[in-house]
Amino acid sequence: MTNHTTNIQPPIPSIPLFGQSWYERGFGYWTKRALISIALGLLLLLSIVFICAVVATIIDKASSWPRIVLLLLVIAGISWSHYVAFKQVQARKASPSSNTVAGSAGLVTGAAAYGGSGIAGSLILVGQVFVVGWITANFVYSLQRYVSPFEVRAVRHMQEWFVQHPEVPNSQRPKQFQR
Repeated sequence: MTNHTTNIQPPIPSIPLFGQSWYERGFGYWTKRALISIALGLLLLLSIVFICAVVATIIDKASSWPRIVLLLLVIAGISWSHYVAFKQVQARKASPSSNTVAGSAGLVTGAAAYGGSGIAGSLILVGQVFVVGWITANFVYSLQRYVSPFEVRAVRHMQEWFVQHPEVPNSQRPKQFQR
């Protein structure tokens, strides 16, 4: 009798930014993950620098009680930003269909600030108070096991596929899907 091993290839879904590299989680996958995390980390650092500029300006220019009120407003804005952002990113990870497209108002304000508008430049600095939560949430989630809601859905799909195909030996499964 001859022993035949089955060589069943699963249908590997392609996900945005990663294609099918998420399945094997090889060098290309981890390189993209590292670049995403580094980019978000740099963006977070830049946002923190902008917020520090706003706080320093408030401390330098405002008198005693308005300074306290303005600093409390900055703290409230940062806290609200983080609360909303972590809530939205968590919901997005749970259901990829809940993704929303960001507006382009920031691009218009940025162009006006680049053109020399002091008010637009100030709005960019103050706007960082409300954007920093989103950047922080995405940075934190980029460091977790699965980087996107699409990857979570694809992994769940593959786990179900492997449950339906128990005849596929461990030697033919990627490490994350082995029994």
